[in-house]
Amino acid sequence: MPGVSKNCCPEPDGLDLLNTRVYFWILAILSTILAIAPLRTGDLVGLDDAQYAHIAKEMVQSGDWIVLHSNGEPALENPPMLEWMEASLFAAFGFSDGLARLPSALCGLGTILLVNWLARRLTGDAITAVLAMFVMGTTLYFLKYMARGMTDVPFTFFVLCAVCAWSLADDNPRWYLAAGLCVACASLTRSLMGLALPVVFVLHLIAMRRRPALRYAIPALAMAYLPLAAWYVFLIHKFGAQFSTIHAAWLDREAFGELTPAWRRYTGLFEYAWMLIRSYWPWLPAMIAGVVAVVRERNRKLWLLILWAAVVLALCGAARSRVLRYMLPAYPAFSILAAVGMMRFVPMHYLRTGIRVATPLVAAAVLVVAAFPRTHLDAFEIRPIARAATAATLPGERIAFYDDGQPRYDEDNQLHWYGDRFLIRPFSQAELTEALRNGPVQVFVTDKRTYQAYVAGQLGHQVVAESGHLICFRMIRP
Repeated sequence: MPGVSKNCCPEPDGLDLLNTRVYFWILAILSTILAIAPLRTGDLVGLDDAQYAHIAKEMVQSGDWIVLHSNGEPALENPPMLEWMEASLFAAFGFSDGLARLPSALCGLGTILLVNWLARRLTGDAITAVLAMFVMGTTLYFLKYMARGMTDVPFTFFVLCAVCAWSLADDNPRWYLAAGLCVACASLTRSLMGLALPVVFVLHLIAMRRRPALRYAIPALAMAYLPLAAWYVFLIHKFGAQFSTIHAAWLDREAFGELTPAWRRYTGLFEYAWMLIRSYWPWLPAMIAGVVAVVRERNRKLWLLILWAAVVLALCGAARSRVLRYMLPAYPAFSILAAVGMMRFVPMHYLRTGIRVATPLVAAAVLVVAAFPRTHLDAFEIRPIARAATAATLPGERIAFYDDGQPRYDEDNQLHWYGDRFLIRPFSQAELTEALRNGPVQVFVTDKRTYQAYVAGQLGHQVVAESGHLICFRMIRP
């Protein structure tokens, strides 16, 4: 094959085709256990898991699947794909922490399996595909977010699906349409990062010196962005200036706002590179070796991986927020590059021995984790308070929440998810005092220090529940 180096992906001399199939199924089963087992324990982190979950919960309860709502008010910041996925499960099976995290778990499993397919598609080598799958399935940072009800892993999955469809368009241009559909799903999950895929594809066309089949590429581009555009047009028509104000504030916080100090605006690439250097172990050396191999061998077919990773890194570096999980969409490319690096620079007998030793060790670790999961409860204080406050109020009645004057949106989200009432949020002592003495709200949740300072021994009330640093009480007014 022109442009593909035999040194980059040598023919197997230690693992035959049968063995690679066996290893594929072993890794697939282990990945399934890793994806599903954590769902039966733990609860939802206030930021961002409980936020997406309670918005999906309101979607089911209100019947409005177009406009997202939080605390009964329009939530106009993010597109709705994750909430649609969660709400579909809630509508069918009821509300639970496990179902809130299931879309991310299934998308993570799909990512691990598709990495195997794409690696074999790009390299033509079954061993490279198994190695890439092994790298993806043992990347701890990726596994961490597979167990979280957030947009990161679903977006990564849709990006990978789009790249897989794009690779198939080499043989049949109809796959442009599938790529457009996958880009649409990605954009409806994360609107800004969804712009990365067309940039990757255009750069890849230039690198490959290939002209797209426009009769399929143009409809694919329309399919990619018309759903998101229609959703935005609907919101702008419905909410007008309110949408513009809220969305502009969100864009300022996440992407375009000022940084302190100002020179950090130009350090994003270095910050993300440093985060990868610290976290992407033990696969970082192999991934760098893979990049070197692809560049040295001038392997144009694999340039797609480098362009993919580079565009994601550039968009992340240009944004205001600097969080490593925003780089997760590039991790499938990292995994395949790491596999290519190992195939290029590690002798086959070492790879064969490594696979044979590492696989049972990983299997033992997975089974131990599945049998004895580490249960970390983030909402152990909020859950009993949320349920007690719901029981102490009537449907439609609101609850006032005040935690030492701090904007505790994490606790807000958990109160919404684990309870079933909307909140009033006094953020100052003056607002709280007014609400305690004259407000229409009867049930309050406050921190205990505030309760002792402003309520205990001063105002008529009845304690409903206590948990951790929080207390729930009902006011008794004349």
